[in-house]
Amino acid sequence: MLRAVAGRRRDPVALLLSLRERYGPIVHIRVGDTSQFLVSSTDAIRHVLVDNSRNYTKGPAYELLGELLGRGLVTSEGEHWRAHRRLVQPTLQRERLDGFVGLIRAAAEAEAEDLLALAPSGAPIDAYARMNTLALRIVTRTLLGGDIAGREDDVHDALGIVFDHIESLSSSRLRFLELLPGGSRTRGLRMRLGRLPTRARRRFEQAIAALDAIIFDVIERRRRDLDAGRAGVDLVSALLEASDEGAGGLDDRDVRDEVMTMFVAGHETVATALTWTLYLLAIHPDVQEGVAAEAEAALPVAADLASTMRLALGRRVVEESLRLYPPIWRLSRFAVADDVIGGFHVPAGSVVIVSPFVVHRDPEHWPDPDRFDPARFQAERATGRERLAYLPFGAGQRMCPGGSFAMLESLLVLSTLCRALRFAVAPGHAPGFEPRVALRPAGGMPLTVERRA
Repeated sequence: MLRAVAGRRRDPVALLLSLRERYGPIVHIRVGDTSQFLVSSTDAIRHVLVDNSRNYTKGPAYELLGELLGRGLVTSEGEHWRAHRRLVQPTLQRERLDGFVGLIRAAAEAEAEDLLALAPSGAPIDAYARMNTLALRIVTRTLLGGDIAGREDDVHDALGIVFDHIESLSSSRLRFLELLPGGSRTRGLRMRLGRLPTRARRRFEQAIAALDAIIFDVIERRRRDLDAGRAGVDLVSALLEASDEGAGGLDDRDVRDEVMTMFVAGHETVATALTWTLYLLAIHPDVQEGVAAEAEAALPVAADLASTMRLALGRRVVEESLRLYPPIWRLSRFAVADDVIGGFHVPAGSVVIVSPFVVHRDPEHWPDPDRFDPARFQAERATGRERLAYLPFGAGQRMCPGGSFAMLESLLVLSTLCRALRFAVAPGHAPGFEPRVALRPAGGMPLTVERRA
């Protein structure tokens, strides 16, 4: 048990991989007075995330996020979640995404121009920091519309304060107590201490209040626009259009919670995916040249969703990057009642872990799994592959509804940047993992850039 605790603190990604390799597709770990199960077979994953998903809730692990997200799709459960899912999912369908192509391309082209200006210096850029800012700019404009220009920096700063506070609580040394015998009784201690009126707590509350002020202001203006017959293309407008309070729709607080959820789900995860994809292209220059050539031929005429999604090589590159470095590297579920998974008795209160990072490296489904090979996603090679062997956006009813948006954004940004620039890894840099909510690169991602002729 102590070895598992130490491994979790030191390198949780390597720990999960080693447990799978040593003990097989279902691993029972006794941590303190809590049972944890790492499941990586597609049958076990189907049982937890699809067939018996009502027995597996998000559980205590999502309490910290709940202070920021409220009762959005990530943190809510039961009938509240199902009702919101029915209203929110249509706002991310194909017709709505089509209207975002021009906006995403404009933001990506502005980023390319900025990088072209930096290229002559030869100094490395931090691709993670740049993709973080770019992804925030895109998600802010698609969520709230273009009329918050001038307040994007306020959103960025406030989200930074919020995430830093949540991360400090989630990585607190008090977590060690929860992993010891009897530690379940201390589970709420971090939350209680985190609510003490410290300076960090006051900054956290002020940051949430600043975000709320911006979001509620946009909601109020969008309601006025809709009343006047002017429908916007942003997602706040879409949520309000889907809303009908008399029929159990979304009130302003519900819309706020879903907007905040989309900020989190559509910001750092996309930024992390783009960063790892640029890294993979930097160390595979032949594939990078192919992506650049495809973008040069297609982007001048790719003005809508359908033509953008025909960037076949770029799409396979993004899919393979999501396989090797899935931003959401670990999903946890809380067993409500006793269950049996693959012959293992799972007591109520157990934590069940599904790691896309581990599943995506299973040689049963992915030959030579550590090798970067975008051709894996050609139609003829994907035929017959287990659907649940690939989980970049989860699975089952709680699969991320923004997966199509994330793919569109990643594909457009990647193709736009590679059309203008050539990327290489900064000399001497070997990236590592900083596995937080998303699978960040430790210490950023220094890449050199040069203008493409």
